[in-house]
Amino acid sequence: MRLLYVNDVHYYGPSEPWYPKTVATMPKFRQLLGELRGEIDLLVVGGDCVNRGSARIEELRAFRDELDQAGAPYQVIAGNHDIAPSPRLAARYPGVEDMEPCHLLETRFGQVFGGEGIRSARDLGGIKGLFFSIRNDDAEGQVAWLEDALRDGRPALVFCHYPLVPSRSDGFCHTWEYGRIEAALPELRRVIGARDGQVRAWFCGHQHINSRVSVGRETEQVVTGALGLSTCCYRLLDIEPGKISVTTHRLPEVPGWLDDVMNPERSKDAEHPTLESYHWGNDQERDFQILW
Repeated sequence: MRLLYVNDVHYYGPSEPWYPKTVATMPKFRQLLGELRGEIDLLVVGGDCVNRGSARIEELRAFRDELDQAGAPYQVIAGNHDIAPSPRLAARYPGVEDMEPCHLLETRFGQVFGGEGIRSARDLGGIKGLFFSIRNDDAEGQVAWLEDALRDGRPALVFCHYPLVPSRSDGFCHTWEYGRIEAALPELRRVIGARDGQVRAWFCGHQHINSRVSVGRETEQVVTGALGLSTCCYRLLDIEPGKISVTTHRLPEVPGWLDDVMNPERSKDAEHPTLESYHWGNDQERDFQILW
């Protein structure tokens, strides 16, 4: 089974672009979907599908239409640009992360992508795939759903937009962007920690970098860079009995990809001494295998 896994597409659809580079990356995303049609079994979009999803439902509908036209099965979960996770951040980013005081299913994202976009379990070639969207207060019990879904003991891959643990040993990703779900993180870490080894990997995005760090002795966190800007990349997951091969690819011919990376002055740690290595990741963070 083959998955095409993308994060942080930041599709602008009928609205004006939020990020200028997406004018160049969106046609390449469409081209990629066309080229891989028939070669992938599932497209996974790990959040930040659009830019103003909590404020403009038309962006979400346009993105759904793009996926429908691509003709491949898909699974979408929400990021902070799709469902605002906290009132504090909503106040900082009006029109982008507008807080929707309703059940997750009633948000604009929920209206467009339904219950599968809120939480879903799928068989992925023998390993269990768990996909869920979450807000800071977790009023809908997403953590409890995740814990219950893991009770059968089957090996699993978990997909959520937000990182669980620091993705870098220093620099901005050591401390930055864990606050959007800071109230839910302790319980998420508890659940994943209790299932160390059963959960083979926690796949996430949000930080626009490629990273791979341990969560426990046998569970790892895999952060995937942005498709729409910064790293302009995607991952392919080839799943076969006992083994998942992960490869990372950059969208072709996107100029100046380093021009819009976040916090360039704080993009360095001992393992990633250059701006490019900090964002693009090292060889072991881009191409590797997960055994199960």
